Amino acid sequence: MTKKLLNIEEASEQLGMHPQTVRELLRRGDLAGVKMPGLRGRWKVEPAAIDRFIKRNTYRPWRAA
Repeated sequence: MTKKLLNIEEASEQLGMHPQTVRELLRRGDLAGVKMPGLRGRWKVEPAAIDRFIKRNTYRPWRAA
């Protein structure tokens, strides 16, 4: 079973962000990703990592029961 890994452009489209913002999130560790081997290692992101990022950063107002 192979998992589809998204490149920076695909991830930025799903998140509605500029690709440079997605790169910064990856560098800081706020978004999980894999840096591929090589001189110009490219970032790859699993779709599940995007889902986790959105869940972690979704505003949920506190409500009294």
